[in-house]
Amino acid sequence: MNQRTKSIWLLLLAGLLWSIGGVFIKTNDANPFVISSVRGLVAAIVFFAVLKGRPKMTWSRPQILGALAYSGVLTCFVLATKLTSAANAILLEYTSPIFAAILAWLILRERLHGYDILAIAGVGVGMWLLMSGSLSGGHAAGNVIGLGTGVCYAVFVICLRLQKDVSPYETVFLGNIFTFLIGLPFFFIAPPALASLPPVVFLGVFQIALPYLLLTYASKNAKAIDITLFTILEPLLNPVWVFLYTGENPGVRTIIGGAVLLAVVVMKAVFALRQTPKIPQENS
Repeated sequence: MNQRTKSIWLLLLAGLLWSIGGVFIKTNDANPFVISSVRGLVAAIVFFAVLKGRPKMTWSRPQILGALAYSGVLTCFVLATKLTSAANAILLEYTSPIFAAILAWLILRERLHGYDILAIAGVGVGMWLLMSGSLSGGHAAGNVIGLGTGVCYAVFVICLRLQKDVSPYETVFLGNIFTFLIGLPFFFIAPPALASLPPVVFLGVFQIALPYLLLTYASKNAKAIDITLFTILEPLLNPVWVFLYTGENPGVRTIIGGAVLLAVVVMKAVFALRQTPKIPQENS
């Protein structure tokens, strides 16, 4: 098995592990902030161990803002999953490449290509179908928070790019600490039942920390398009697990909107790859 094939299998495993979040969150009675907090704490412990207890903190503006944005991703995703359909929560997170393109244009002065403009329009159509398809269930707040997940993830990506050669682990480690602190007051406001905590600990290890470590390792030998294509297993399977376990039906509009959104994200990645100059690399 060559290195790229191995990386693809690792990416598929990462996507599979990410996809279990929805069903664990939907079926847990704990307050969403408590779920997010415990997940963050456990993931932070794992990353602290990976960094051998010596994270190299720069405390730069991009590192702190990136950590806050990452914390926003974790917190908003749990809230959105509780407040709207699992399909909407995860699919709206996948609007992040479009927001990242807009932010890169505004902050990094990167050019917006024609396919970026078309992708933004396509995502707009997908978002409209997703959100209009679940308004009847009173899920408007969850949809808005789900969209916030995508925005936060885009800010996180831009902050990582601003740090260039700095290890991303420290930003993620700090982001998980922030997530824990944000949810900490809710342990007193809405104390969780002890039985609700072990599944969240499981999520912290296997749905947050491990997939991110797999992604980071796989990215050394995978192409950019591999990462886009094979981690897309997450939004495809997340609603399926929730439907099989809870019977939650996302609806026809949500399915169509999700298909449009994911197709746009994949096509944008393909066009971007074709526009990137081919530079010989040792691992490509």
